[in-house]
Amino acid sequence: SIPYRSKLAEPFEPGQTLILKGKTGEDSQRFTVNFHHAAADFSGNDVPLHMSVRYDEGKVVFNTFTKGEWGKEERKSNPYKKGEEIDIRVRAHDNKFQIFFDGKELKEFEHRLALSQISHFSIDGDVTISKIHWGGKYYPVPYESGLGGEGFVPGKTLTVYAMPEKKCKRFHLNILKKNGDIALHFNPRFDEKIRDTVVMETNRSAQHIIRNSLINHEWGNEEREGKNPLEKGALLDLEIKNEEYAFQILINGERFCSYAHRLEPYELNGLQIGGDVEIHGIQL
Repeated sequence: SIPYRSKLAEPFEPGQTLILKGKTGEDSQRFTVNFHHAAADFSGNDVPLHMSVRYDEGKVVFNTFTKGEWGKEERKSNPYKKGEEIDIRVRAHDNKFQIFFDGKELKEFEHRLALSQISHFSIDGDVTISKIHWGGKYYPVPYESGLGGEGFVPGKTLTVYAMPEKKCKRFHLNILKKNGDIALHFNPRFDEKIRDTVVMETNRSAQHIIRNSLINHEWGNEEREGKNPLEKGALLDLEIKNEEYAFQILINGERFCSYAHRLEPYELNGLQIGGDVEIHGIQL
């Protein structure tokens, strides 16, 4: 519900991202997202980041409140229109916030107060919020990890929050079985040209997303059908749902494809990610 107030369970660390999803109304005028120190209010406590999305001005305003005074405003054009769904993400770094609207970087806001001072956050105004997620870290690439417990069994969903680099050629995600076989190889390739394509745009969608499996040290037949929605330098939410007969793959909330299991969908205990990609978060 709005107004929304929350105390952080843990300190806001570099590498972490706050994800907000929701929708505005046709009569929305403004809403704000605020990071607070000491309490989630404006009773004199510092506000390390104040972000005001203004439909009445067509701007997004960024500022800081400290020692009882507002600082200098920084402004960007508001890419959203009234009544649209919103996807806003704030990623923390050592010296700045990286702020994304609808998957594209809108603003870098340099810290005016230490990141460690943030203890609360709030949302106010003309907006409905459907999702709040806070997490992630700095992940090394290439990245390898086990999938603990019972692993990635049918009924579970693996979500990877990532961003293909601005000069990305290709990257891959592998889901491995205990014996080293790759049950799913997901491999977007920006450096492969589409056949019969005359005009190639610089930052256009990746040309193919390859799906395959490696069984007994041999690759199977590639699957590469489907229009590819990925863009260099744009955020990617990749959801892989393990179902009894297939992996269901969603990109940014939209179904991309099914990949029928070529191996039994059990004992999936390993994850590998490599190539020209930033990883912002991983959830199982």
